[in-house]
Amino acid sequence: MKYSLWLLAALLLSPFAHTSAQPPEKDSPYKYFWVTFADKQGSPYTIDEPQVFLSERAIARREKWNIPITEQDFPPNPHYLDALKKGGASVHHTSRWLNAATILIPEDSILGISELPFVEKVEYVGFPYAEGQRRKLTVKTDTLLSERLEGQPYGYATRQIKWLNGDTLHQLGYTGAGIWLAVLDGGFIGVDESPFFDSLRTSDRLLLARDFVDGDLEAYESSTHGAKVLSTMGANVPGVMVGTAPGATYACIKTEDTRGEYRIEECHWVAGLEYADSLGADVANSSLGYTTFNDKQMNYAFENLDGKSSVASLAADIAFQKGMIVVTSAGNEGNSGWKHIGIPADASFALSVGAIDFSGGRASFSSLGPTADGRIKPDVAAPGAWVTVADPFVFQATIGSGTSFASPILAGLVACLWEAFPEKSNKEIVEAVKLSASQASQPDVELGYGIPDFGKAYRLLLNGKEPEVVTPEPAPARPEKK
Repeated sequence: MKYSLWLLAALLLSPFAHTSAQPPEKDSPYKYFWVTFADKQGSPYTIDEPQVFLSERAIARREKWNIPITEQDFPPNPHYLDALKKGGASVHHTSRWLNAATILIPEDSILGISELPFVEKVEYVGFPYAEGQRRKLTVKTDTLLSERLEGQPYGYATRQIKWLNGDTLHQLGYTGAGIWLAVLDGGFIGVDESPFFDSLRTSDRLLLARDFVDGDLEAYESSTHGAKVLSTMGANVPGVMVGTAPGATYACIKTEDTRGEYRIEECHWVAGLEYADSLGADVANSSLGYTTFNDKQMNYAFENLDGKSSVASLAADIAFQKGMIVVTSAGNEGNSGWKHIGIPADASFALSVGAIDFSGGRASFSSLGPTADGRIKPDVAAPGAWVTVADPFVFQATIGSGTSFASPILAGLVACLWEAFPEKSNKEIVEAVKLSASQASQPDVELGYGIPDFGKAYRLLLNGKEPEVVTPEPAPARPEKK
């Protein structure tokens, strides 16, 4: 991979601002705030020069689907950002779509920021952690510890692929080649070393990783969760584990801070998704969700699950409008008092995925719909209980459970389906997936439209019929427990 070129492109497209100060300790007066701007007046960016803020691939996606490049694609006005800095703020990252910036500033200085004439809203979203809490662990991958399964090319991942009839797409030669898939997660320990990802590295199909939590390029750290998620799609060790899209190209984007739960992580998520768009990603998988936080005042209530209350949900819908498909886990709250899906799974155009076990029933932990405004969620379901994932520390297959894995298992097959029908829009691909599912005619709030059959989805698109999913009447909201 030509890292120098990728680094140059990353710096040109990055919503990171350069800051000189290191994040202070938790008990310092510094806090993070999400600042929304009133407009983009006086912007130096123009529609005629989109290459300044979008990659060629992102521009080509918009041209292909006749999606106009508008002011919404412009980064925030740099004059506004300069004014924030003059007011004592460090700009951590920005949002083009929501016209906002995440800033770090002493709490007693935020009033001055809020009174700037171009500032529409200021919201406290969290505090910075002390330095030195990042971790990059040693990975031992010299010996294969899992016995290869003869006659089973997918190895231990066979069941989770065949449950969705994904092997049909693979037999037809579709493995996700040419599709760029962004993975938003909390860290990717082992991806840069594990033999499960050798084929991605040797064929330059791992794009330059990004960390929107710390504002650097170090994403192969902090957590193994992202590596496990990626393995369900991109692993390629025949007889041991092959993922659902071993031919796709991946971008590892760290947006989750594993040290705590605060709304700033939604801000990281927005910046990460916009970065995926700016690079030209086709599909994004997010195995993350937000409902409750360490600061209880930030907690969401059921009525917030309307697709509009969170910046992450708003961004997910905008990404779809830009031609992307956003696949997201429904959540693992089915056994809790909350029970509902999380954010951004409530987004109208996100393809939200619940989990089934290998009996075909809903995994008990899989979160339930509907949304607060009565929409069916999750949209579909995929294997997520006791599924095969790669062990990030040693060279062997292991087991994991959660909608965190149901989502990427399905996202990889979405990539394969889109490879097969590149002339179909994101709307057509998503609707074919829903229409192919096991209960498409009678969706419910447990599995949505059901378990997709990707062989059937392929045939629906091949026959030239534009699939139409019948939208049922809004489901009644389940009563809250008192």
